[in-house]
Amino acid sequence: MAESSPRTWDVFLSYSRGDAHRVAPLRERLLASGLDVFVDEVAVAGFAGISDAIRDGLSRSKALLACYSAAYPEWQACQWELTAAYLAGLREGDPRRRVMVVNPEPAADHIHPVELRDAKHWALPAGPVALDALVADVRAHVSALATPIGATETAPAPYWLPGPAPSPAPAFTGRLPWLWQVHSSLHRHAAPLTTGHTTARPVQIRGAAGLGKTLLAQEYATWFAAAYPGGIHWLARDTGGAPALYDKGLRALAAAHGLSGEGVAEEIVARLHDHFAYAGEPFLWIVDDLPGGLTTQQVGRLCAPHPLGRTLLTTRSRMYDALATAVEPGPLGDDAAYALLTHDVEPSGPDEEAAARALCAAVVGHPLALDLLASGAADGYTALHDRFHTPGRSLLDVLARRRALPTGYPAEVTAALVRDVPAAGPSAMDVLRLAAAFSPTPLTRDDAVRALSSAVAVPDIATARRLDAGIAELHGRSLLAPAGSGAWSVHPLILHAWLRHDPEPARAEQLRHAVLQTLRTPYGTTLGRIGGRPGTTGTSTREPQMRPYMPAQRDAAPSELERMAAFDLQVELATRIGVQELAPGSGSLREALGSLYAMFTFTRNTLRQYSIGLAADQPAAKGVRTVHGIAYDLLNRILRPFTSEWHPRLAAHEALRPEGASPVAHEQSWADAPALRTALAELRAPLLSVVAELAEISGADFGLPAAS
Repeated sequence: MAESSPRTWDVFLSYSRGDAHRVAPLRERLLASGLDVFVDEVAVAGFAGISDAIRDGLSRSKALLACYSAAYPEWQACQWELTAAYLAGLREGDPRRRVMVVNPEPAADHIHPVELRDAKHWALPAGPVALDALVADVRAHVSALATPIGATETAPAPYWLPGPAPSPAPAFTGRLPWLWQVHSSLHRHAAPLTTGHTTARPVQIRGAAGLGKTLLAQEYATWFAAAYPGGIHWLARDTGGAPALYDKGLRALAAAHGLSGEGVAEEIVARLHDHFAYAGEPFLWIVDDLPGGLTTQQVGRLCAPHPLGRTLLTTRSRMYDALATAVEPGPLGDDAAYALLTHDVEPSGPDEEAAARALCAAVVGHPLALDLLASGAADGYTALHDRFHTPGRSLLDVLARRRALPTGYPAEVTAALVRDVPAAGPSAMDVLRLAAAFSPTPLTRDDAVRALSSAVAVPDIATARRLDAGIAELHGRSLLAPAGSGAWSVHPLILHAWLRHDPEPARAEQLRHAVLQTLRTPYGTTLGRIGGRPGTTGTSTREPQMRPYMPAQRDAAPSELERMAAFDLQVELATRIGVQELAPGSGSLREALGSLYAMFTFTRNTLRQYSIGLAADQPAAKGVRTVHGIAYDLLNRILRPFTSEWHPRLAAHEALRPEGASPVAHEQSWADAPALRTALAELRAPLLSVVAELAEISGADFGLPAAS
């Protein structure tokens, strides 16, 4: 007796379990219509997440009908089903061929990819007439499909250059929604009516170290290779400087296409452009680990060399928003983190399960850490939890040396996590030290100012400036994230790594003590109180100790307060008339004089703000110019003689202005106006000298010409 052929389904109905009540009328109508409908009745669980029944049912179904609610992307099974059906259609030439969408929501922004959002999709029918019309549409769609979807894991190997293609990650979980977001962002021009974009734009996967940016790019390229018949082109970062960051990779790609890799990068890019134009096929161009600090031109030269290419960048930097659409995957959720940690070794009992959950909480869903910890689970999760919190060398570094990490991550994992901190500067390092001392609570700016002011005994205004600079640097490197108004958070794993690689552990201990002291002491910051009545800001009337700056105490190196004061004065003076030339016949002489006169008040306030004295007879190190000395010369030897002469003369002329005459016309009729303009021009040289002297202290150069 011949074996019967396996059953084929017309429709695979895919929906979130929370939407069962909304989908029930459609489900019953489909079943009653005579269509063969596969409906999964079992909730998905476990690391693999997809039962054999689901895989088999989808492979033997002609098309997937997704009830794409706002909750749909949150279900792992739903995302897998949609991805498998979409990719099957993509390999056949039309990604919408195997997917039909019913949208029960009023808007469509939650639907990914954008091709499905842009395609015709049904609103969830509310009555029998609309249900019948939808069922008729479904019947018409599947009648045009002669074969089922087929095996869902038999996609051809991606065409990967320069090769070899990486192996699929065995522990890739909780990231399917991000794959869709990457794909939608790369192809948003494919749905111009819904996205409003008609041209392709580079996409950046950005975030902190170890969150899986490179792995997400690899998995996207592997899963969606059918969308790029021209190949997956991977540029790995070299160890050279910025101009040659990816030269080796560029030459390797040229060689993989049979092109010459000789010459400068621009020549290689030109050859690749001509090659892609001749081939005429879409391709994916991935630039991995893009560093911060590159110019727009440098980033542009690294993007796909032909419009047929889609550019995908991975980076820790947050400075490229104007150049590329950002996709920012965060830590894994609780369930995905637990599944990743325990995918090889199931906890043996309640205590072991509790320890596994505690480990997930300790690394807050960090994918790289969870993957490494999973490799050490054979010893038990309780022991693993204790070892992770043991002082000394990090358990992550120990585990990393036993295996090759999937994206070529260095064995010294913790050092790689904080590799960008030293380049961020001393202020950024102090911010991390303070964040570690305040952990696990978020770091607030006010608390940080209090602690750092206490540790270094400088005014709060200077401390705040320094902290703001450090916060900006860390945030720009994805090492710090906003945590509410005036508060910032650092991922615990970054702090775990930093505590083991801080080059100044004594400084960290000093700041830890300062944090403990300030937490026990009522204290109001001086921010916003400069020049005001003590005790008018904060919760305490205690005035912080602000040690005045005494020039006799300084050596040849300028203090941080001096650098800040010099910078403020430099910025203000560089924008004043006198430094900025007043063109002949233009501008107002009264405004020019007023601008210079205002420098007196600004200079005094700046010196007072930073507690810098202004006595001409105060000693300084031999041969060293100080801020107070430069300021004294600026006010008393340059500006005061000038304003003392010209302010009364101009005021006397202004007093003679006839009624009805405009101030500008009257000023232009002044016989001494040319002489004042000449005097202003002659004032430029000494003012530029002052700006240059301030620049030597502040370290900032505005590109102004040197005084002649």
